[in-house]
Amino acid sequence: MNYGASLSDFFKSPKWGTNLLLGGVCMLIPVVGPLALMGWHAGALYGRKEKDDFIGYPEFNFSNLGTYIERGVWPFLVQMVVSMVMVPVMWLVMAVPVFSMVALMAATQGEGGQAAEPPPLIVIGMALVMAVTIFGGIGIMVLISKPMMLRATIEQGFGPAFNFGFIWRFLVLTWKEQLVALLFLIMVSIMLAVAGMIAFCVGIYFVAALITFMNYHLDRQLYELYLERGGEPVPVSPKLMDTPPLVPVG
Repeated sequence: MNYGASLSDFFKSPKWGTNLLLGGVCMLIPVVGPLALMGWHAGALYGRKEKDDFIGYPEFNFSNLGTYIERGVWPFLVQMVVSMVMVPVMWLVMAVPVFSMVALMAATQGEGGQAAEPPPLIVIGMALVMAVTIFGGIGIMVLISKPMMLRATIEQGFGPAFNFGFIWRFLVLTWKEQLVALLFLIMVSIMLAVAGMIAFCVGIYFVAALITFMNYHLDRQLYELYLERGGEPVPVSPKLMDTPPLVPVG
């Protein structure tokens, strides 16, 4: 895994300035814009023969907007469904330490209904449990959704994402690298977001476009790692192939 390349490879294209500008414009457009960016990167990273040629990375072209959206809609739908299922589960799990804290406070009430101070160690312990629950839940959701979105992207469909054999195999082979990639993306995102906010706040949209590229770049690295470790290849949908080329020549 080359985590730094997920950022530096974006700037190898001589058109990186235009790509970043148009990517930022896309992030200003609710739903449709991010879908277009997802579809653009899906075709560029999985549909080209020269997948590792970032100097020749396809330029974002608004004339191909419909194709981009069509390619990006499948991982978006999968992510939405996973979130709808996982978020309520996370809230239920988080409710356990919260209600435990409330019960502890009630149990430590003094005479006359006056609440007594609970032991500091118990408070610290409950806070740690809540933190682990929250971040652990987010991590689990990301780990589960990653292979699902990856398969939906490559096969360009909703049903293929729910291949549980593939999900389990992908997790077994790459879960450590997934966690490192997630932490790396979070740290870089925070630093870039601060820089974007300093740039009259407008820069945050261009940062979001760059982070989208980084996320897809890391996903493809994880997929290649999965293959290197004996994972079964996912058939690439013809819908990702640029035949004829989406980007006009000349």
